[in-house]
Amino acid sequence: MPLDYDDLISRRFDNRAHSYDDTKILLYNLGIGMGRDPLDAAEMPFVFEHPALRAVPTAATVLAMGGGLLDGAAINWNFVVHGEQRLTLHRPLPPAAELINNVYIAEVLDKGAGKGALITLRSSVRLASGEPLFDTDHTMFARGDGGFGGASKSAAVPHEMPTRAPDIVHVTQTRPDQALLYRLSGDRHPLHAEPAYAKAAGFERPILHGMCSYGIACRAILATVVDYDPARIKQFDARFTSPVFPGETIHTDIWVDAETVSYRSRIAAREVVSINNGRCVIST
Repeated sequence: MPLDYDDLISRRFDNRAHSYDDTKILLYNLGIGMGRDPLDAAEMPFVFEHPALRAVPTAATVLAMGGGLLDGAAINWNFVVHGEQRLTLHRPLPPAAELINNVYIAEVLDKGAGKGALITLRSSVRLASGEPLFDTDHTMFARGDGGFGGASKSAAVPHEMPTRAPDIVHVTQTRPDQALLYRLSGDRHPLHAEPAYAKAAGFERPILHGMCSYGIACRAILATVVDYDPARIKQFDARFTSPVFPGETIHTDIWVDAETVSYRSRIAAREVVSINNGRCVIST
């Protein structure tokens, strides 16, 4: 059954109330690699709640709570991967909070029969007291669902990468069990845990969540550009271009141009780029 554009574009949840506590933030921070060295004083505020826990800005992606919006949609979930992610932060994430979320389908693109579809969920999240907290665009690449007759060009324009050599290269060795840890933050899709499912979806083994790779890139910029101050990160955007397998080493190439930080994630051992067109906006 082909995708129903009119059905998808009309879906929305308004004023959904939910909350999170510091366990959610601690688990996310650990899941993207914070605290790998438990004696690292710079990372301790992200993995220990005293005197004050800090949230990695990209933890916003597991707090948006858009689950259920696509229930019943004619999507072949066996062939869905993450396509793009955009995040705008209006204030630092608190270690615990009561939230109100509005989420809807912002865009549905048809790349053509055999080429898949792109579906973008947009969330606007505010504190229960009313102050805006963050906005996210989460774009799914539904590899098995093209050809339904929709528009093919996105309103979003990829960030243009610098042509010079990177100013910084940050290296992260992921854990073989990292996907099993990260999935406890909310995304329990079997593609990231079950070998037989991953093979049926066209992968040699379970892949790391794109959102985990995204968080790893944010950790790299926290460590090298903003001195581990999450309040300085105002925007964090990415385009996912290749899967990462748990246990691989990620090289994050970073370019700093005033408030604009460009980044790209590479798996050097396979000579592939896993995240491209990355853009982080910081306060200077």
